[in-house]
Amino acid sequence: MGKRVDQRVIKALFLITILFLGINNVSAVQWDVGAGQLYTTIQSAIDNPNTVDDDIINVYSGTYTEDVTVNKKLTIQANSGDEVEIQATNTGFTVVNDTTGDGSGSTIDGFKINNSATGTGINISADNCTVKNNEISGGATGIAVSGADTTLVDNVITGQSETGILGNLTGGFFTVSGNVLSNIIGGTLANGITVSTNGSVTDLNITGNTFSNINALGVNGSVFVIQLGKSKGGDGNPEVANITNLIVTKNMISGIRSNIAIMGMELVTSSVNALITENELSNLEAGSGSSVYALEAAIIGNGTVVVAKNQISQVTADEQAVGIVAVALGDLKLNNNLVSGISNAKAAVGILGLGLFNNATLENNSVSDITSPSIAAGIVGTALQHLNMFYNTVMGVNGAQDVSMVTAGFNTTTINGNNLEGDGSGIGIVICSFNGTINYNRIVNFDSYIQNFLFSSFGPSIDEMLKPIDDAIKNHPELEPILKPIRDDLDKLFHELENSNTTATYNWYGTNSPDAAKFFEGNGTLNYYPWLVLNINADPSTINTRQSSTITADVYHDVEGGDHSADAALFFSGPQVTFTTNLGNVGSKSIVVQWASGLATAILRADEGPGIATVTAADYQTVKTMVTILGASGTSISEVNAQTVGMQNTGIPLAGIVLAILMVLGGFISTRKKQ
Repeated sequence: MGKRVDQRVIKALFLITILFLGINNVSAVQWDVGAGQLYTTIQSAIDNPNTVDDDIINVYSGTYTEDVTVNKKLTIQANSGDEVEIQATNTGFTVVNDTTGDGSGSTIDGFKINNSATGTGINISADNCTVKNNEISGGATGIAVSGADTTLVDNVITGQSETGILGNLTGGFFTVSGNVLSNIIGGTLANGITVSTNGSVTDLNITGNTFSNINALGVNGSVFVIQLGKSKGGDGNPEVANITNLIVTKNMISGIRSNIAIMGMELVTSSVNALITENELSNLEAGSGSSVYALEAAIIGNGTVVVAKNQISQVTADEQAVGIVAVALGDLKLNNNLVSGISNAKAAVGILGLGLFNNATLENNSVSDITSPSIAAGIVGTALQHLNMFYNTVMGVNGAQDVSMVTAGFNTTTINGNNLEGDGSGIGIVICSFNGTINYNRIVNFDSYIQNFLFSSFGPSIDEMLKPIDDAIKNHPELEPILKPIRDDLDKLFHELENSNTTATYNWYGTNSPDAAKFFEGNGTLNYYPWLVLNINADPSTINTRQSSTITADVYHDVEGGDHSADAALFFSGPQVTFTTNLGNVGSKSIVVQWASGLATAILRADEGPGIATVTAADYQTVKTMVTILGASGTSISEVNAQTVGMQNTGIPLAGIVLAILMVLGGFISTRKKQ
């Protein structure tokens, strides 16, 4: 047997364990502030030596006229259900990390803060702080943050004269979620959220915030609703926010006005990964000489940039109006965005995507109602390497010069399954690519279907662009050894850009016989034959009354008879085919049906008796098919006509039928009365 353990040792270990657990589970102390409480001011509760890190300052109903400095790690909260108002002289709450103490890790929760005209609601220069459930009104700035690891959640910020949330971040993370910012009215400048970095921020998350009625109506008034970094600093160079992982999602921006410029979102960051999704921006309007960019993202990290499921509508400016512009150093993916109602500006663009060094894919985006008195463009895609333009829809681009899709993939360009519809003028697709493929697209109602790019078609010719260098050489022959090589390199580059080689077979142009004059090969090559043709089919082609036939329209065959139905997944979808019938109905006598991967379907119902139904399908081109409708018993049309006689000559006369109905009803009523 082993030695028995001394009972005194067991008791000592037990006491040590209890002491250890007690030390690690010390409860925070709550200090109450308010009328009849231990403290009558928030500051006195904080300053008391007995208040230590992790304590709670619980504030009861009332108005507190004080500027509060937080230099300990505290939770400062409004008592549950109470209305606690702070009347600030300069700053409602200042959370510091300086010689007076460290407020890092503090939480400010549930206060109504009324600022002075030039004041700030909450100013945080400490780290790891949380600000939530506060209502901050007035002043110049709602919340200012110059620390790291800060969370701002569910605050209401309204009535500022400059900025709702101002950040100059030193590192860590910054989360801004569920806040409401409104009625920020400035003269020359009004900002919703503006963030710069003074260090490396690992994660920045701006999610589910609402912005409305932010205006800058001074002479040079500008509005930046969400701004990370700046597209141009004072010296004309961009200021890039140093953020590794960026998420900007599910924010709502509406009712923004300015005199000169509006940036709904300006995101200029060094992010390796960027996710900009499900934001809604609407009603952005600027005045004379103005420019409006609803969503601008310039991400110069080397990762993937995703701009997806954003909705942009009702953007009005004078000089430039753009729905989405996204620039990526790495791969760019612009997917499922919806842009509509870009108007008035001399240059109006729905979506512009630029992959600076890698690839760009623009897929399933929808752009409509882009109007300009001068230049209008639907979707513009550019990539240094590979450009993919898949399944986008562009409708209603209208300007003195307009083009629905501009594509420039300087290695290869692939354009599949897009649905582009013009107003009878303008250009469907302009392509600039050494190796471009355009297949299975709908390109209808344009003055020009496809053009290879030429500088002279959209501005000065190559010679005109090189003329300043030629003039300099002519006027200063001594500079020729320097300028001539530059001039020759530019000349070579410009001509290479104009040497597009394009394969544009198997597209639908709204006609079974497209006009060759509507294709422009420029200085390159453009092969558009064979094209797709519209067909219609009825299955079955003979039915009885009260039966139905399936009517299909498709563009699966080309003009040479080739069948492309096996490639249906590559075809366009969206607007639209009109089916009509002269007998029976297809929902009514006429119905409009969306294309679904190159196919449109309607059901002919034989509900008007026998005959020959002529059914048409029209997508600018009209095609028709016949459906024979027999009598209900399957008899032929002639037989049905021979057997059909007037009702008065067979069975009970009409008056007799009416009398019989009245007699039946009378008998039923009489029977009911006797019961």
